[in-house]
Amino acid sequence: MVKLKEEVISTTEKPVFYWQATEFESHQKSRGWSAYVIIAAIILIAAFIWQKLYLAGGVTIAAVLAIYSQAHSSGKKKNYAIYNQGVTINEKIFAFDQFKSFWIFPYQERIIVRFEQVKRLSLPLEMPIEEENAEQVRLFLSKHLPEQEEKGEDITDTINRWIKF
Repeated sequence: MVKLKEEVISTTEKPVFYWQATEFESHQKSRGWSAYVIIAAIILIAAFIWQKLYLAGGVTIAAVLAIYSQAHSSGKKKNYAIYNQGVTINEKIFAFDQFKSFWIFPYQERIIVRFEQVKRLSLPLEMPIEEENAEQVRLFLSKHLPEQEEKGEDITDTINRWIKF
């Protein structure tokens, strides 16, 4: 049995919804995509060196290496489940009282459920829906959490979609 705040999710309890999905869509990057990133980095680094901002140049190099590494990674398949007491992602458990609200929106040919966490500096929790009926998931979650209907993808989602990240 797994303890969930004051409630317990039994390992024998069946989830209301269960599915597997990749955590994010990966896109093939062309050589041109990499060339644009390298050219932009060289210009930025040269400008920082010219202005004698060596730390900024070093940070730019580190950022480009991180972007390149992330751009060539692919999403891992994860198990998602929704129970009467909360949600699980792989083995990590989140009780409904850890969330302020949720919203569902389409993103890159997928439907995403996003939970806003109660903790101040926490990023929203995301569950991509693939096989489950999004409307049934929405109806079930609305019994436990308030739904933010006008919220969709945020600016980082828009930028990621635009640069195929």
